[in-house]
Amino acid sequence: MSQTKKITLSSMMVALGTAVMLLGAVIEVLDLSVCALASMLVVFVYIEIGSYFPWLVWICTSIATALIFPGSIIWVEYAFVFGIYPLIKAYIERLPRWSWLIIKLAYINAVIWAMFCVCELLLGIPFFDEGGRILAIITYILMNIAFVAYDYFIVVMVRFYFAKLRPRFKKFLK
Repeated sequence: MSQTKKITLSSMMVALGTAVMLLGAVIEVLDLSVCALASMLVVFVYIEIGSYFPWLVWICTSIATALIFPGSIIWVEYAFVFGIYPLIKAYIERLPRWSWLIIKLAYINAVIWAMFCVCELLLGIPFFDEGGRILAIITYILMNIAFVAYDYFIVVMVRFYFAKLRPRFKKFLK
């Protein structure tokens, strides 16, 4: 694939990712689902182009979404959790298989604790006081479960892409 095609495909994925994120910014109930869907575009670019292009798609989609929807939290969710995770996952899965789950859970727990600290220290949301301690524990457990489900979602979508979609797209991606 020529450099021009790679840049064009990456630009189209940034535009499509930003357009998909519009749905999550407008209908805030869909924000996590839309972020997960937009992260699949990063996976697509990683599979088809590789190199530094998936990183650029993630960064440019994050910046474009932040500029278009500065008042929405959706760009933060995409930039720090959903958009970057497929790239981190690809590097983690190059390591020995037994270490995958440990490293993935360590990563997401670091992100969760960072979010708790930001909420507590910068935003003043008390997660760790007496009444909020139970809420924090429940939220923490649910976020870990949701992360494992998201990790599995990526695996299922990559398999679906290779089995059903890639043969159809192959003639356009030469």
